[in-house]
Amino acid sequence: MSFAPTHLCTHCMSTIRPVKITKGSFLIELGLWIMLILPGLVYSLWRLSSRYTACPVCKAENPIPLSSPAAKTLLNARR
Repeated sequence: MSFAPTHLCTHCMSTIRPVKITKGSFLIELGLWIMLILPGLVYSLWRLSSRYTACPVCKAENPIPLSSPAAKTLLNARR
């Protein structure tokens, strides 16, 4: 497994390996499942549908691949 950066965050300009972030709280989800099935199901579906790829440094959404022309242009402008 390689730990080399694969993406560029356009927000903080870091070269990173993106992470998946799930909005919401696991503890709230667990509590809703314990109380009733419908609220737990709705909350779980919302959490799963709100997942996004993010920068591990600043949590900004949708970093771009380092191989993209936009990333190459931004990296060259930074130098």
